[in-house]
Amino acid sequence: MKPAAHIQSAIELLSEIYGSSTPADVVVHAYMRQRRYIGSGDRRQILEIVYGIMRQYWLLDGMLSHCWAKPSEDPVQKARRQVLTYLVKIKAEAFISELFSGDEYAPKPLNQTEQDLMANLVSLDNRNLPEAAQLSCPGWIYDILKETYPDRYRDILFSLKESATVDLRVNTLKGSREQVLAKLRKEGIECHPTPLSPWGIRLTQRQPLRQHPLLQHGVLEVQDEGSQLIALACEAQPGMAIWDYCAGAAGKTLALAAMMHNKGRIVATDVVEWRLKNAPQRLRRAGVHNVETRLLDDESGKWLKRQAGKFDCVLVDAPCSGSGTWRRNPELRWRMTEKGFQELLQKQQEILKKASSLVKPGGRLVYATCSLLKPENSGQVIDFLNQNPDFKLNPLSFEFAKDGVLELNPVDHQTDGFFAAVMVRNKN
Repeated sequence: MKPAAHIQSAIELLSEIYGSSTPADVVVHAYMRQRRYIGSGDRRQILEIVYGIMRQYWLLDGMLSHCWAKPSEDPVQKARRQVLTYLVKIKAEAFISELFSGDEYAPKPLNQTEQDLMANLVSLDNRNLPEAAQLSCPGWIYDILKETYPDRYRDILFSLKESATVDLRVNTLKGSREQVLAKLRKEGIECHPTPLSPWGIRLTQRQPLRQHPLLQHGVLEVQDEGSQLIALACEAQPGMAIWDYCAGAAGKTLALAAMMHNKGRIVATDVVEWRLKNAPQRLRRAGVHNVETRLLDDESGKWLKRQAGKFDCVLVDAPCSGSGTWRRNPELRWRMTEKGFQELLQKQQEILKKASSLVKPGGRLVYATCSLLKPENSGQVIDFLNQNPDFKLNPLSFEFAKDGVLELNPVDHQTDGFFAAVMVRNKN
């Protein structure tokens, strides 16, 4: 494929992403599956443009607004203008007209509005943009992060524009980290132990491993080191009864089962059926047989009441803004609105209240998010403890814990942004 064809494919992909609520990686996978003629090298070129633009979304939006470009809700027009802005300002591409030639497989020629836009972009000094735009962050999240990390917010937001590391978790039911590291290195795969998780392996370079036998046979799982540490915070032991309340596809459930050596009971639940769809297959592949998966729906009420006060640990990996995962899911930069965030805060409070009833006296309630935002992290914990005096904060013993809780970010810990706090129910 020629460079112009890469750009046209990027415009097509971005227009599909902008016009959909489907996760961007799912849209990308479907697009590429329908076009198997696109080789791996061309795929990398296209995705470099697509993900580069998504990571710089608010910077590009700020430049477009500053240049008085007419806003458009049409996904194709939006994609064209963002691609144009990216090529001019981020890539400093000198031959724009040749790329937008209208030839076969190339984008159609620039119209007069787009030519005027390009001229204005060339003379634009990005330092004249609001700092939130320069850091590619929506204004309302910028305000929260600046308040939460007054000395670190710039570094954190810059780090969220980079590519994420590829982290793997060793399933200790099937092998040790040392054994798996040796196998991978023997195959020429450069990797090293993660610095914080005792089960983690980090690849030195990104490469496709989905079909690797170690993943196919459940010896390895793709999981960010920060996510692994949330499971570690649960302190699961063989014979315990543990509830993964918002289990999704059971990533943390798998880690908990390995910690328990398949002994004891784990209940993995979610309110959305499709999230649990792949969990049974993943559990079987990993050799896990102490997990019961259930959908929480309108018919679960009576069953839930019977489970009250029976669990040693309840993990609430709450639905959140996902701001800590912007490196992997850059579309969350613009899909999460301030109104939607306020609704999430209410939902998190409701989930915590319901889940807390399942904890036995002396048991642990672990609240976690993949967020960097204080209102849905420590703010929720403080509110919950104020309203539930039978629970108290149990400070984490990790060396990298801050004020007794887990607050991870890409700058200080080289992980996604995560939060976790452990609360213990009084024994009496």
